[in-house]
Amino acid sequence: MIEKRKKGEVTVMTKTAAQKLIEERRTVRMFKEEPIDTKVLYEVLQSAHHAPFHNKVEPWNVYVFNGDGKQVLLDALEPAFSEASEGQREKVTGRILNAAACMYVTAKHFETDKGNRDALLATATFIQNIQLLLSEREIGMVWRTGGLFDDARLKEMIGAEGETFIGLLQIGKYDTEDIPAPKARQPIDSHLIMFE
Repeated sequence: MIEKRKKGEVTVMTKTAAQKLIEERRTVRMFKEEPIDTKVLYEVLQSAHHAPFHNKVEPWNVYVFNGDGKQVLLDALEPAFSEASEGQREKVTGRILNAAACMYVTAKHFETDKGNRDALLATATFIQNIQLLLSEREIGMVWRTGGLFDDARLKEMIGAEGETFIGLLQIGKYDTEDIPAPKARQPIDSHLIMFE
């Protein structure tokens, strides 16, 4: 609940826990070498799974690579790596190894453009839920899209053939000094048209 208190002519609003969580969330790219229990990831996914969706079924699938399981992801990337530069291979491998866990998130394919658009939007909401829930536990995440991760051979090797790649989530615990400063935001008024 939002409290309002008068302070002179100014109304001060105390932010809710949800407001604080949304506003303080950051994309963290540097992680500590500390494992994350699969049980924690499962609990986060179980809650994130309550994201809204417009189809008859939840449109997302998640492939979790935790701890030593990240090697499965690296092995599945091998065909795509064969066509990448050595620098790109090193960069992607380093990012995967830096994280405690990775989640490969896809959306199921639907027969209509509307179905696929709705699946994409719902899956993005699901990913945002994951990031907020991790942030609440002081676990960082970076959401990567495109590039080598959208390779059809990778999808086939992990069992995601026919699905739309939405993002690779790299997850890990972090030191507080690795939290980036907030990005400058335009006031909401610059994006808002209100009819009353």
